[in-house]
Amino acid sequence: MSDHTNDEVRPATPDVIAPAVPEASAETPAPMTAHPAASVPAGGDVHAPTDAGPSPVVTAAPLTSAPGRPRFPVMLGVTLAVACILVATVVGGVAGVAASRWYGQPGHITTSVLTSTDEPVAAAAAVALPAVVNIDVTGSTSASGLPNDHPDVPTGGTGSGVAYKSTTDGGTYIVTNDHVVAGAKSIVVTPADGSHYDATLVGTDPETDIAVVRISQAVPVISVGDSEKLVVGQMVVAIGSPFGLQHSVSSGVVSALHRSITTNSSVDATGSVYPLVDVIQTDAAINPGNSGGALVDREGRLIGIDSAIYTDSGSSAGIGFAIPEKTALRIADELIAGTKATHPFLGVEGLTVSDAEAKRLGLAKAEGALVTKVFPDTGAAKAGLKADDVVLAVGDQPVRTMDDLILLVRRASVGDAVSLKVWRNRAEITIQMVVGDKPASLT
Repeated sequence: MSDHTNDEVRPATPDVIAPAVPEASAETPAPMTAHPAASVPAGGDVHAPTDAGPSPVVTAAPLTSAPGRPRFPVMLGVTLAVACILVATVVGGVAGVAASRWYGQPGHITTSVLTSTDEPVAAAAAVALPAVVNIDVTGSTSASGLPNDHPDVPTGGTGSGVAYKSTTDGGTYIVTNDHVVAGAKSIVVTPADGSHYDATLVGTDPETDIAVVRISQAVPVISVGDSEKLVVGQMVVAIGSPFGLQHSVSSGVVSALHRSITTNSSVDATGSVYPLVDVIQTDAAINPGNSGGALVDREGRLIGIDSAIYTDSGSSAGIGFAIPEKTALRIADELIAGTKATHPFLGVEGLTVSDAEAKRLGLAKAEGALVTKVFPDTGAAKAGLKADDVVLAVGDQPVRTMDDLILLVRRASVGDAVSLKVWRNRAEITIQMVVGDKPASLT
């Protein structure tokens, strides 16, 4: 049986502890081993370095799943890697920045786009490429494998970003992933023209894996599409810096929508967590270094921020994930405004109804989200939800699994009034509630 905690995907924490039994009530699904991806080292070697630490535990949850069965029975041994920089160790200097500056020298700039073309991928790239940037970071973590008395040396790596909005003083706000810039001591942005600009961190939100950095210079900003209007099979283009290869373009289709990729442990050695809910799945090649880059439609409009991949090799296996622009830019705007990033939150702990629970509760079939705990001072508590309630629908949207409830709540906005169809005492009732913001204590 899959476990779930707190009406959203999130890591297990001391204040929400699931019993260690098959019937555990925690809102996180069964774990699958994963390892971080690493950026390319100096010299352009495209082989991924060996992991420097223990493999983290990561889970993935499709929108619907059969209780009591593995989420991905045909993917045993397949790992989820954050498609990111995840800081490759650089002894004696910062390889990412050095390589970036080498490629930026005259005679080494290879980015060239067409001004008009009938090729849809080339047309999308021509529009979007000027707004996609390479991001080199330097961290303060000491390199591993050095003698105990060796002085600390910087570590660094490479990711991507998207120029989103101009500042009032002529600069540019750039959206990227939290895991690209988390813990960075220095950030260097390289747009398609090969210039190098120092950036400052505006804010980060580990909950959604979104961050914003700022440069003082003007960079063309991207046009924004509508991730709510995407359809499966639609052509998309991914732009970023896979393995440090700046401003690379790949194409594919929208493979699926509303995927939930969950974690119940850290996914990299820094202890950062990246719960991804309601993300876009694509087969456009996304590799380490693409993180924070753009997923665009055939018109070159932003529809998502590339963030993660499924892989058993450390590189693209045709299953990549992007955070929809609706979520990414909402968080970015909150960070730019200097306010706290908000996360729609119901306030329950629960699990998908099993056959046994359906029989016990008098349900005709094993569907719905069974509430096992209600957290105080949350929307659920104020609305009167109780343990043993089964949520059957949110508004007119059916809830067949706990993942459905997570998704529907996260697609709402903080402050929205919603109607819950609830099974209680062998009868169906309706409860009105207001979606709250996730308490900081449950982060």
